[in-house]
This record gives sequence, structure tokens and C-alpha cells, in this order.
Amino acid sequence: MSDIETQITDVKALRRDIDAITQRVKALPGSRETALVVTKLQEATMWAGMELKRIGEANPGFVPNPYPNSKDPSTTIIDRTADGLKL
Repeated sequence: MSDIETQITDVKALRRDIDAITQRVKALPGSRETALVVTKLQEATMWAGMELKRIGEANPGFVPNPYPNSKDPSTTIIDRTADGLKL
């Protein structure tokens, strides 16, 4: 496995793990504090996604765009999250 592939799989695993923790926190009794924990975990997931974007942009053609319809205003298609997270 190349260094790029290792980086990608590591970041994807991190996003999966953060999402699993997010789901555990959501199962707790609701409070302002647990809502903030969920928000911060969602932010962490987003920043890890931005790292995937950075890796993709640094290696053009290596990683296909998982959201091909995201910038096309002529379509009403909304692509699902590429890694199936529940967020």
C-alpha cells in the first residue's frame, strides 16, 4: 500500500471511529453538555474530511470525486456521505 493509500485509510478509519463515538454520545441522556460533545465530534469528523480533501487535491487523479453532483446547480441530486457515516 502506498503512503497516500495509508493516509487515506487512516483518516477514513478515524472518521469511522469518531462517528461511532458520536453515536454513543447521542444515546446518552440529552443535555447542553452532551449536545456540545456531539457538535465538537461532528466538527472533528468534518476536519478529518477536509484532510481527505487536501490529500485528494495534493494528488490529482489519484482519488475520484465522491460527490460528483455537489457543485452542479442544474441537478437536485444530493450525494450521500462517501463513507456512510451517520453523523
